[in-house]
Amino acid sequence: MPAQPDMVEMLLRSPLLADLEASLRQDLALRFETRPFTKGQTLLSTGADGRALLEILAGTAEVYLREGAHRYRVAQLEPGAITGEGAFFNGDAPRTADVVGTSEGIVAVLPWTAYQALALEGHLGALAIERAVMTQLGHRLKETNVRLTALLDNQKTGTFENTFKRLFNIPTAAPGVHDG
Repeated sequence: MPAQPDMVEMLLRSPLLADLEASLRQDLALRFETRPFTKGQTLLSTGADGRALLEILAGTAEVYLREGAHRYRVAQLEPGAITGEGAFFNGDAPRTADVVGTSEGIVAVLPWTAYQALALEGHLGALAIERAVMTQLGHRLKETNVRLTALLDNQKTGTFENTFKRLFNIPTAAPGVHDG
C-alpha cells in the first residue's frame, strides 16, 4: 500500500529525504509504504528474512540483540531513526535484531524492489538513501566507541560510578573527600 497523503507530509520532513529538492522528495516519498505500530509490536525479528528499510516517523522503538535465551536492549529509536539496513543491503543475511515498538507510532517502509528500481534509474533518491544510512551508521559507530572507551577506562581507573559521572559530566569528589 503506497503512502497516504498525511504520511507523505511526514516523509517529506524526514531526515532520510532531507538532502533532496522538494520534487525529488515528493517522488521518493510516494515509493514508501507507511504502517502504524503499537506498543509491544515487533517490527523486525531476529533471524527473519526481509529486505525492507524502515524509518521511524512517529513514536519510539527499541532494538534488542539476542544471545541464547537472553535479549539485550542496545538502542532506543526515535523519530527519524533508520533500521533494518543490514538485511536491506545484504539480501542473503537474515535480520540480526528485534525491533519492538515502545509506544504507538508510524513507520515508513521502503521495500527493496522500490530502492532497486531507484538505483537502476540512477535516481538521486537512491543516493540520498545510501547517504542517510551511512550517516546514521557513522553516528552509531561514534556512540559505540564512546561506550567502549568508557568501559575500558572503567577497568583501568576504578568504579562504574566514576565512569558514569565522567560520561555525563557529573563532578566527582576529590580523592579522600567524602560527602557528609
